[in-house]
Amino acid sequence: MTLDKCALIITSSVHVSARYTTLLDPRQREQQYLDSLSWFITDSPLIKIIVCDNSGYRYPSSLYELADAHLKQLELLSFNGNNALVQEYGKGYGEGEIMDFVMMHSLLLKEADGFLKVTGRLKVVNIAQVLRRSKAAENYFMPVSLLRPRFLVPRAARPCVEVRIYYVTKVFFRAVLLTAYKEVRDDNTFFLEHAYYQAIAATHFTVRCFPTVPEITGVSGSNGWVFKERSWPKKLLIKLVSYLGYVRPV
Repeated sequence: MTLDKCALIITSSVHVSARYTTLLDPRQREQQYLDSLSWFITDSPLIKIIVCDNSGYRYPSSLYELADAHLKQLELLSFNGNNALVQEYGKGYGEGEIMDFVMMHSLLLKEADGFLKVTGRLKVVNIAQVLRRSKAAENYFMPVSLLRPRFLVPRAARPCVEVRIYYVTKVFFRAVLLTAYKEVRDDNTFFLEHAYYQAIAATHFTVRCFPTVPEITGVSGSNGWVFKERSWPKKLLIKLVSYLGYVRPV
């Protein structure tokens, strides 16, 4: 993949308004966001980095200095999302608003053909390998479970794709996913994972799994789960089932 045509989008919500969120302390959330963002600036190969917060929080300007020191282009965006709708429909609705705002207002994104989206406060520790084997013209998602066949996944989670990390072209996102978030209804167990899956399943565009499975570390604000890098036996098993074609996004 040509890195100067790919942007990294990090979604952020320091001051939480969505229900069903475990981590609420804005100071703790802020520190985790800053830690993750600093890591992407210093350790990721991507040159264009866009961060967008939907709670009105403004990231410190010192991040621009850090980006300059590592020859990165950084764009820090902030707006106030519709808290009433986020509270009513769920955090996936808020994420959709962020992506809508970025698509409309980001200057760095105008210079890219596609983007890797990563949920804030997480790191993709093998990001260089993930990007090296990916193609800029393709669209990549992962299923929510890599080792269990879909029929063994809990019924509510079967029609889902992973939304913490994905890569898409701008053409694909605008045509297929831009407004899908408006269908999110947390109270009805219909999350952004469901909305994106449904939109992808209905499209004529091709969607693939990442050739190299992303390794995510960090803490989920939704449920407090801690993501750690997989053990080598699990990595080997995932590589095998992926090679055999058992891992599919939809």
